[in-house]
Amino acid sequence: MLIFYLPNDLKLCIIWSMKKKQIHKAFKGVVTIKRSAIERGTLALSWNHISKKAPAGDGHPVLVFPGFLTNDTFIAPLRDCIAEKGYKVYGWDGGFNIGLDKKSGQQMRAHLKQIFDENGGQKITLIGHSLGGIFARELAREFPDVVRDVITLGTPFGGMADKTATPGYLGDLYGQLNPATAHLLKSDKMTDRLLTPPPVPTTSIFSKTDETVDWRACLNPILPQTENIQIRASHAGMPFNPTAINVILDRLGQKEGAWQPFAPKASAVNNIFYPAGSEEKLAAPKNPGWDPAKLKTQAFFKKSGLK
Repeated sequence: MLIFYLPNDLKLCIIWSMKKKQIHKAFKGVVTIKRSAIERGTLALSWNHISKKAPAGDGHPVLVFPGFLTNDTFIAPLRDCIAEKGYKVYGWDGGFNIGLDKKSGQQMRAHLKQIFDENGGQKITLIGHSLGGIFARELAREFPDVVRDVITLGTPFGGMADKTATPGYLGDLYGQLNPATAHLLKSDKMTDRLLTPPPVPTTSIFSKTDETVDWRACLNPILPQTENIQIRASHAGMPFNPTAINVILDRLGQKEGAWQPFAPKASAVNNIFYPAGSEEKLAAPKNPGWDPAKLKTQAFFKKSGLK
């Protein structure tokens, strides 16, 4: 859907790999891009107000992952806002996010270790948009001693195997770009694993007006360290939606080890930005007992070099 942000050589390769029907659907993403442009403009107008009300940062490291078919440049406004509040912010440094393969998996693991070491063993907040949120959650699951908390934006971790959770053409495109690993996101065992939150405080920001992802697939099971926050946003524009930025800065401002669910003050204005009754009460799934040595599916990342 965000194919329009890609360089011409990669764009051409992707277009040639898509069927005519897929191309037609992909160009519907122009609507999403228009919505995201409005959200980005609104952020520029409201940033001073948001910044004044947000808590000052404590300087801990924050690693931000872009969504499918986007890169660090696309998500830079989010990193800029976080950095301005006093956090040490990092991009994922993986170029365009076209999915998971051996190279990207090794790169993310090494980058996480580098940030952890660079900051003297200070734990890292991981933030991911869409597919980037899957990577953030899985890194936190495998390396909880390195990760402080996780925040996802429009990430369908609860429906990766469900063809109705995301547009079929995007799933087909992902499979064509990642033939060796696409099955990892669709196996029954991996489905249970993806829905199970990592063992760190985990926030999912979602929108019922998301035109790309079914909001139900973005809901965490209700557990002591998980939450689901509904906002009004487009999918592509969520990383620079003013309400999303406000939530992210509030979450980042909590002291380590003192996490509490997001609780905006009751007001007519906040009822507009944070619609009430947004969560579905999901029962916590059974522990999948995930063990990379026993399951046929391979781990996303390996623990080598990380303690």
